[in-house]
Amino acid sequence: MVLVGALINGFEAAVGGVLGLFFKGRVSERLGDFLLKGQGLAVVLVAVQGMMQGGSVAIVTLSLALGSVIGLGIDIDARIRSLGDWAQRCLNQAFAGSKRLGNFSDGFVTASIFTCTGAMAIVGSLSSGILLDHSTLISKGVIDLAVCLPMAATMGIGVPFCGVSLVVYEGILSVLASLVGSFLTDAVVTEVAVTGSTLLLAVGTNLLGVTDIKVANLIPAAFAPIFLVPAAMALGLM
Repeated sequence: MVLVGALINGFEAAVGGVLGLFFKGRVSERLGDFLLKGQGLAVVLVAVQGMMQGGSVAIVTLSLALGSVIGLGIDIDARIRSLGDWAQRCLNQAFAGSKRLGNFSDGFVTASIFTCTGAMAIVGSLSSGILLDHSTLISKGVIDLAVCLPMAATMGIGVPFCGVSLVVYEGILSVLASLVGSFLTDAVVTEVAVTGSTLLLAVGTNLLGVTDIKVANLIPAAFAPIFLVPAAMALGLM
């Protein structure tokens, strides 16, 4: 079944988030900030590993530029946060306005972008769709669980819901890969993975407090190489 990898990965991330919520009230603000920066370093490490696969700087640069224009035009970040704010209002009503569970939008957006972008999510989904090999996504799920646990302990209730984002995102990629995978060259897969890892680097630097980039608005960049690589090859630039 094509969706097995996405379903297991989403479940693993959600479990990590739920486990982290049990520690939410036991983590001081000082410790929480320190843990979050530690996770930022871990995210940077995963991003750098993905970026080391090679790829073309020109393609990545063009992808980021094109993705920025599309993402900002749609304002993906605002739409996701609007959804998160609605969920937060529902939670506030259900828990009598309690802030103990944290801000839904912050946790949901940060965890979703971490788990959905990057080389493993993209390459793993392609492997699930084309080869029915789910090992990459399952292994990625272990990493997601380990990162979502302390992330939920500091950022709150929105983190476990990244499992839903994962199932939808990786599920769509896996199904599309099963349908058009034969048309995706190794060069396209590499550029998509490297661009996605570059976005993941921005997630890491945001967690470290170094940057404040609306990474959600850059998500279309991860898919731009699907169109840019064939165009570059047709023009003899690759």
